[in-house]
Amino acid sequence: MESNPSERRQLDDTQKDKLIKIEERLTEIYELYSKVDERYTKMDERVTRLEEQLPKTEEVLGRIVAKNVTGVEESLQHKLSILLPKVDEVLAFYQRASTAPNSERQFHPARSSSAATTSSLTPSSSLNIQLPESATASAMIKDRCEENVPQTAVGSSHQRASSTPTFQNQFLPAQPCPPDTTSLPTPTPSPSLNIQLPASTTSAEMVTECCQGKVANVGPPAHSMQGAPASSSPSTDAPKSLLDAAEKGDVAALRRFLADGGRVNARDERGNTALHLAASNGRTEVMHVLMANGAGVDRLGHQSRTPLHCAAANGHSATVARLVGAGAAVEARDVRGATAVALAARGDHAAALQSLLEQGASVDTDDVDGRTPLSHAVRGNFSAVVALLAKKGADVNATAKGEDSPLMHAVKHGSSEIVACLLERGANVNTSDVNGETPLLVAVKNQKNDFVQLLLRKGASPTKKNKKEESPLFVASRGGHEGILEYLLKAVQLSERAEIGRSLRVAASAEVVWIFTDAARDVVLGEAGREALVASAADGRQEALRALLHLGVNANATDANEWTALHHSASAGHTSCVRTLVEAGAQVNVKNMHGQTPLHLAARGGKRECVVALLEAGAQVSVKSKYDKTPLHEAAWNGNKECVVALVEAGAQVNVMGLLGNTPLHLAAREGKRECVVALMEGGADASIIGIYGKTALDIARQYNHQDCVLEIERRLVQRRN
Repeated sequence: MESNPSERRQLDDTQKDKLIKIEERLTEIYELYSKVDERYTKMDERVTRLEEQLPKTEEVLGRIVAKNVTGVEESLQHKLSILLPKVDEVLAFYQRASTAPNSERQFHPARSSSAATTSSLTPSSSLNIQLPESATASAMIKDRCEENVPQTAVGSSHQRASSTPTFQNQFLPAQPCPPDTTSLPTPTPSPSLNIQLPASTTSAEMVTECCQGKVANVGPPAHSMQGAPASSSPSTDAPKSLLDAAEKGDVAALRRFLADGGRVNARDERGNTALHLAASNGRTEVMHVLMANGAGVDRLGHQSRTPLHCAAANGHSATVARLVGAGAAVEARDVRGATAVALAARGDHAAALQSLLEQGASVDTDDVDGRTPLSHAVRGNFSAVVALLAKKGADVNATAKGEDSPLMHAVKHGSSEIVACLLERGANVNTSDVNGETPLLVAVKNQKNDFVQLLLRKGASPTKKNKKEESPLFVASRGGHEGILEYLLKAVQLSERAEIGRSLRVAASAEVVWIFTDAARDVVLGEAGREALVASAADGRQEALRALLHLGVNANATDANEWTALHHSASAGHTSCVRTLVEAGAQVNVKNMHGQTPLHLAARGGKRECVVALLEAGAQVSVKSKYDKTPLHEAAWNGNKECVVALVEAGAQVNVMGLLGNTPLHLAAREGKRECVVALMEGGADASIIGIYGKTALDIARQYNHQDCVLEIERRLVQRRN
């Protein structure tokens, strides 16, 4: 038996339940999609921030590592300067004891000098001298244990019996110390002194010989390096030691200290010799005296630097020339791997650098950080030094790992003079940093017009992109850098015209649009112009939008999703752009691929002023999308009370049903939008309408536990009954 037509039109309960479940599932999927899209956007923003922070983090880590390495080295040097004097004190005691008549004297460090008249010398099993295994430490120990010095007696008997022997660098063969039959001076090292000499054959033998009394013809320590003889009272300005005389450039005092037995290679507490101090202060005459008396020109001092390092670092060109003439090693490296050339370059000492280079010093030796002398000069913005190094053939593209090239650093921090010099010497104009940015892109971002012109003349690409897909042309257009943009457009090749269109989309002003038009009118009036129109509307760039419309770009041009410029400006809330487009003839009721008009999008986004502007322009207030949603549905669902009020006042149908039987009130109740519930009911919404769910708005509010909406609907229902 056939069912009658009325029965066939009715859905049975099972079908209704299925539709309800489908609708609920669709709603859940839409909500989930919205959340996923929002999270994706946030993640993308975080990734962008992390990418921006990465170079800074790497730079900070590099500084921390370099600082820690330097700190450890300096700490070892400091400890060495404390330990070496104690070595001298112990060795000096054994030297003195070896000349005493009684070979059986004993060493009691804690005993006072008057405690006994005799003592016997026995090797101490606890003597354990240990020094850091650094290049400087090794050199100092070697100096101490192996070198030979002038055969002169040192000081008077008063000097030899004076206070604790101080830090010395040599054993001085001299007249034997006269035996002391009353007492031996008590050495001052702490009883807990526990020092180990390096396990080298020479140093071990030396200590053994001292302990066994086998060192003959060893004189007492020289006190003259630390001060004048005890009997004299020098003025406050007079040099107090050989080292002091060398530093101050007092040649007469220096000769006097040397004549009194001062050791020419004695070191200060930092490990520097007199020649180091003289070189540091440019004391050429002092250096002549020191070298004539056997001063070592390549001895290592503080931070493993030679006198030549010191002279170069302080810019004393005459001193540099004198040391090099005396055979100083021009390629010697300090503890950081720096040569004299690097130190001169780092200190902006062009004259000293010239002296070194004339003697054949290498121009491209890199240090432990991978930096060349040219890198240091560029980092210091020393144009004269950069020019000199480049002229001598320095590699202008040499780059330390993880750092900018010299050209990139100069563009970021330097002068046009340095940039021009590097470019003339063949610097790679299209090199990239860790962010993929070229020197030209950096110059555009910093609005350095002179750099831009220099780079473009040498072939810099105006369209090469960084990791964010930004090209110099793109950045100049977006930033409204009109003068720079003109230079860039002139350099764009025909094969790169696609980048013109991409850059046109972000044009910041009408002037930028006109510049593009002058350079490539066909691009502006083609597809790129239409895309630029849509992009300008979306970003609210009204001046650029007006310029494009004035040029004749179609106001109803669409993007891939069939959104017009009006859709974009309405969705983003750019009311002025909405009015501009309407005045230019944009269709207000045009639909996108989802059947939404600009009014739908403005209502959904809560853009009340755009809603009003569109309504004034003749937008249909109750037009439905593909999903049977009106602008009022969109406003109610998203809780946009002001838009709800504006639409209701414009005559929107408050009880219109969507595809699944939902009225705007159903949606507001479902989402818990109490203010929209109030506005809709005040506008005449019927709370008793049963949707396809078989439920009223009140039922839905209860189902989703929105108590404020429940109370509001119940209260107004009571008011209507009364």
